Amino acid sequence: MSCGSRTRWLWPAAACLALRTTGLLAGADPPQEYLDEETAATITVVAQPLVFAYARRELAANARDYATVAAAAVNRSGNISYVLIVYLWSTVDPRLRTDAAPAVGHLILHADDRRIDLLLKGHSPHDAGIGVPVHAPPGDSVTPNVYAVDLARLRFLAEARHLALEVDSAGTTLVYELWEDRQPALRAFVRHINGEE
Repeated sequence: MSCGSRTRWLWPAAACLALRTTGLLAGADPPQEYLDEETAATITVVAQPLVFAYARRELAANARDYATVAAAAVNRSGNISYVLIVYLWSTVDPRLRTDAAPAVGHLILHADDRRIDLLLKGHSPHDAGIGVPVHAPPGDSVTPNVYAVDLARLRFLAEARHLALEVDSAGTTLVYELWEDRQPALRAFVRHINGEE
């Protein structure tokens, strides 16, 4: 194969790969939007939540505590509010645990050099206008914790290079690191809310 024919073959392949990658980044994770029949609010939910993890090697080799963090927008007749729904859950056998349950009243999201304080609004997404569970983790029923947030903070979280979640457990600070990076879904959520699609 000559250099010219090899180049002719590489250009279409590279262009195809670039288009495919662009498509994956731009539209792979569109948010879910629906009319909630229980609350009559229009709900927009991030397609995939962020998942953070804290290793519990003292209990078992691959044991971890997790935090699932899902962004949602609630539109009640044009009045839009934003929430983060956070589930704290674990793969650790509860019989092995002697530590206190994490305190959910005040969580801190670290996004690059910024600390974003999350203050608990309640344990019921229904009170925030969401009647259907949002990205509940697998397994047994886990209590959802609802935190108010604004669009500017969600945008910052979507673009941050490093994310971590700080949780208090009986006076001990636990730092959950990002386990599954689903920031593209959060970016798609923010773009959708801003009408940038």
